[in-house]
Amino acid sequence: MRKVLLAPKEVRTLTALSLIFLTVFVMLGKTADARTRTTKAAPPEIVDVIIIGDRVVNIAYNLDVLPVAMSVRGSIWPMSGEIKTASQILGCPNHVVSSNKKAIPNGLKKFNVKRVIVEKNDNFCIYKPKVNPGKISSILEGLEVKIDYVDFLRGVESAIRQTAKLLDREEKADALIEEYNKNLAKAQKKLPKEILGKKVLILSGTYQNDTGKAMVRVEAPGGYSDNFFLKPMGCINVGDVFLPANGKADKGHYPVAKKRTGPVLDPMIEAKPDIIVITGNVYAVQKVLASSIKNNPAFADVPAIKNMAIYNLPFYIDSSVIEFPDMLRQWAVALTDL
Repeated sequence: MRKVLLAPKEVRTLTALSLIFLTVFVMLGKTADARTRTTKAAPPEIVDVIIIGDRVVNIAYNLDVLPVAMSVRGSIWPMSGEIKTASQILGCPNHVVSSNKKAIPNGLKKFNVKRVIVEKNDNFCIYKPKVNPGKISSILEGLEVKIDYVDFLRGVESAIRQTAKLLDREEKADALIEEYNKNLAKAQKKLPKEILGKKVLILSGTYQNDTGKAMVRVEAPGGYSDNFFLKPMGCINVGDVFLPANGKADKGHYPVAKKRTGPVLDPMIEAKPDIIVITGNVYAVQKVLASSIKNNPAFADVPAIKNMAIYNLPFYIDSSVIEFPDMLRQWAVALTDL
């Protein structure tokens, strides 16, 4: 039988492509749903209150309660897609305190609600540093409504107790705090004892069902993943190789340039990440990555591809505070896996 010999570049391309497709199984095996309370005995109770602030809504949900309406960062908080089927989103906090100041008053009237619970936090959103949910107080001045606050400056445990008291769920606070602390302790045991020094590239995928198009963005350095996962473990976000000409990020991400064949990830070759993290739609990233590798064999020399260090991990924007320990544990395991 005649042997077919492949040139070195062809071998590297095929190897890299096989790794991408094999990654499907690696990621499914390594990544689980990050939510702490995945199985509930009953759906959350809907109560007559409007909550302004992702973190308060997250705690309420883990206390088995949801407001009739809420103001949260629905476009970037993954969990909001799940809970908005039960609680109406009136807009993000930036929208309701500046762009549409009638949103909350109209919501109070629509749902015949007399109570508003507001998140108190000096650093509500790093993407929009000036956003302050507390500004709603001046908008609601003169209306027949009671405004309460949950102060996150006093820590998560305190925020759980404050929220539980305001929602008349104090009997569930201790159990939730115990569960949170237990999961946090598990996560901290997985943290590396020494600085890792690994280079990480974070790719966020979006897939359009109608068109079949896959889009990819790159998480910019200095964002939530850096603050909560990479920096504490001594890793470096190398996303700046995708810095656009205007030098600006949109909601903490850089767009990936497109050619006729679709999005191009060639700057990754220069960055040489040790680990590639996928957030958002996994298939979209895999599709773009496989296409890029097919068109440029040099991808085979990227350490993350060569070593099959590609992981689907949860995207965290400091909203799902109760689920954070589980997410931290997943990131720690992935970043220390090699």
